[in-house]
Amino acid sequence: MSRHWANVGEAGALGGMRFMVWVNNHIGRFAFSIFLVPVMAYFYVRRAGPRRASKEFLCRVRRCYPEALGRGSLNWLSFRHFMTFGDSLLDKYLAWVDTPSGIDMDPADSKMLFDAAASGRGCLLIGSHFGNLEYSRGIAHRHPGLIINVLMYDQHAMKFAALIGDSAPESRLNLIQVTDMDVELALQLQEKVRNGEWVVIAGDRVPVGEGGRVCEATFFGEKARLPIGPYVLANLLHCPVYLLHCFRIEDHYHLGIEFFAEEIQPSRKNRREAYEKEAQRFALALEKQVVRAPLQWFNFFDFWGGTSDAKAASDTL
Repeated sequence: MSRHWANVGEAGALGGMRFMVWVNNHIGRFAFSIFLVPVMAYFYVRRAGPRRASKEFLCRVRRCYPEALGRGSLNWLSFRHFMTFGDSLLDKYLAWVDTPSGIDMDPADSKMLFDAAASGRGCLLIGSHFGNLEYSRGIAHRHPGLIINVLMYDQHAMKFAALIGDSAPESRLNLIQVTDMDVELALQLQEKVRNGEWVVIAGDRVPVGEGGRVCEATFFGEKARLPIGPYVLANLLHCPVYLLHCFRIEDHYHLGIEFFAEEIQPSRKNRREAYEKEAQRFALALEKQVVRAPLQWFNFFDFWGGTSDAKAASDTL
């Protein structure tokens, strides 16, 4: 049986995270990158589960998109995957303690974002653990009157959340800690959307306590378990829905926004089927983005639930 992502322990001591941030702040990013190599090498050797998940994912990418990863052994690509994740943690921290800048957008996406903000309507944005969604806070910098609420499952990243709290406690004003999507939270979000606020939720992980609200969707050629919670929430909020992607391209982050639906309002008879179709649409759109920068896929757990590719990846350890 595959493990839930929340059961994969958070790696790294809080003191070690603080030290790495100190290195970046006082010595520089290059020094941080040097210190990061032995740190991630340690975790790469010691954390068999995430290492296996990384290789499983990379096997799937290479099979479906042979040119996406380029040449190189699976072991080397997997270690680079770990290194990219370690580097992204610093970017996540920096995005929360300071206003993100240097974010690139395609002209069409920029216009869509501007129009959505100018409309004054609240909306739901569905993101993922691809790239660095924290940089979406840069949207608020471009549109000062806009309030963005990010649903965050802090029980899986308590050390990282503590680090942010130490450095910039005010940065958590727009974070909503979630353990379960209950009626009370849904009503709170409904009120926020009515007031023109935006809500961001991840569509690629099944939250703790929502094991029944899942479906299977094809992702990189195989069925994976995805939550239907974002589409249930969209149905309750009665608002426009967008997909949000943010990932690094060379020395800057690229922010993309896609229109998903004006509203998601399935009929009572086929509600479950309608939610499953929305999850599949999300999976296809996400795959299209992930293949542009596969090493920025940061789901280091058994995402596909222990299929044959997982065994193939584990055989290469």
